[in-house]
Amino acid sequence: MLARTLSPQSLLPLLLLALAATPLHADGVPLGPSPGEAQLRPAVVPDGKGGAFVTYKTATARVGTVHVNGAGVADGGPGFDPVPVPFTLESGEPLRFVLGSDSELVIASDRAAAAGPALTRLRPGGVAQPGFPVGLGASYQHPALVAGLGGRTLIVAKGSDATSHWTVRAAVVTADGQVESAVELSSQLQFFNVDRLDAATDGAGGLIAIMPYYDALNTGSKDLCAFRLAADGSRPWGELPRPIVMLPRDQTDPHVVPDGVGGVMAVWSDPRSAGRSTDIYALRLDQNMNRPPGWLFYGQAVCDASGEQTQPRLVRDGGTGVWVVWLDQRNGTDGDLRYSRMLWNGELGPGLTRAGAVLCEAPGAQSEAEIAPDGAGGFYAVWRDERSGDADLYVQHVLGSGLVAPGWPAHGRPLVEAPGVQDQPALAALPGGRVVIAWRDARDGIARIYSTAVDDPANADSDLPGVAGLALAAADPVRGALHATISLPAAAPAVLELMDVTGRLRARTRLAGPLREASVTLRPSEPLEPGLFFLRLRQGHSCASVRVSVLR
Repeated sequence: MLARTLSPQSLLPLLLLALAATPLHADGVPLGPSPGEAQLRPAVVPDGKGGAFVTYKTATARVGTVHVNGAGVADGGPGFDPVPVPFTLESGEPLRFVLGSDSELVIASDRAAAAGPALTRLRPGGVAQPGFPVGLGASYQHPALVAGLGGRTLIVAKGSDATSHWTVRAAVVTADGQVESAVELSSQLQFFNVDRLDAATDGAGGLIAIMPYYDALNTGSKDLCAFRLAADGSRPWGELPRPIVMLPRDQTDPHVVPDGVGGVMAVWSDPRSAGRSTDIYALRLDQNMNRPPGWLFYGQAVCDASGEQTQPRLVRDGGTGVWVVWLDQRNGTDGDLRYSRMLWNGELGPGLTRAGAVLCEAPGAQSEAEIAPDGAGGFYAVWRDERSGDADLYVQHVLGSGLVAPGWPAHGRPLVEAPGVQDQPALAALPGGRVVIAWRDARDGIARIYSTAVDDPANADSDLPGVAGLALAAADPVRGALHATISLPAAAPAVLELMDVTGRLRARTRLAGPLREASVTLRPSEPLEPGLFFLRLRQGHSCASVRVSVLR
């Protein structure tokens, strides 16, 4: 086991330390008291300190945010109340938000009222930063945003005008809420409110956005265009969005990640071939909007199998390319999930074909897949799954080799099997092989947001090399020290850390294995106040943690 109970000798008069393995809550926990209205469309982003932010919408078009710890439980981070000035939301897309400087959360609504706010910046305590919310003076739809240099936020979105079409607007917002370089990009390209867009950083404080438009002149269908907004508000690729894919039938649902050298990789749904169903395609653009060597001008097929392939999602693999997951209906209308790897040079990953690899082919429908990098070349995936008759959630871990991780069953591990519908999952991977997942849950009638955390079995199994055990043996409140008993069978460096619920590091010591039931002392730089703390031991990709409650 990763933890042992305290001996009676360790219970001291002024300080009580209660120890238990960090809980991974079966079927999840709600993020706060029962709401008066339905909650939906959660999104999750790591806070960079061992926890995560969960942001969601409500049925009456409000936006709320809550902070969760590494166990997926709401803690003393930003509060559960909606942000001070609610957004008006009119689409079903997830919220757009990024983590700014000093763990500040920047949130953009899908659609803001004509004169209302479109951007809010929350400090770590959950309070809107002075100067925010920011009203951009126009209606925004499907915004995409990135965190730029110097605390700036760059946003590009579609906005309605007096005609039946939509224009593209872009702005740079400073850390203190000043709107710089706000422009409306008049264009002959026709944008519609039903089409999402996506953007990624250009590596120099700017963004590159890719979006569908209706090409009445050339194809009579929806094509793709690209736009680059630099950190200073200039447009290096021209003043207007420029077409990048012009082919028959509709190219839609683009998703974009940075390539790490100033360009981007995009994937989308594409029915370009006459007589064929929709397939998944990818394209890489460099910082000058060129196609790097190895890429066809209009992109490469990731999967062109029979049946419909839609709902693509992608994440970087940390090295040679990206992982792509999609909904695959070659075996029927219910749909399964498949994945592949597209390398930066335009080739598929080793051993993969354009048929893709099976992520889940269980009975019933699988859909709404979301993925996150595991930090070691692979990815985690979570999805809505109806194999049991109603909508539950399943999760899977694929290694950088492309194989399912040891300890994970084929076709996924059940995450939530509670009564009612569980859907709209979102996830973020934390250091040490832990994943925080949030979702919409209707088990109690009214839909509300639940969350939990999942440990990789490799990190929870004490028989595997890396971390054999972690136990708290004693405490000394006079000297403000904690004594931990640990075992490290592997001959590799390790780190023992003490953190509070906000993720702030309170003490750290470096170790080296192998060790067997060694006593290690941690001395916080300042006295521990009453509350909840976490003791974490890391070695390689293995991680073990225990919870410490300090009472006076």
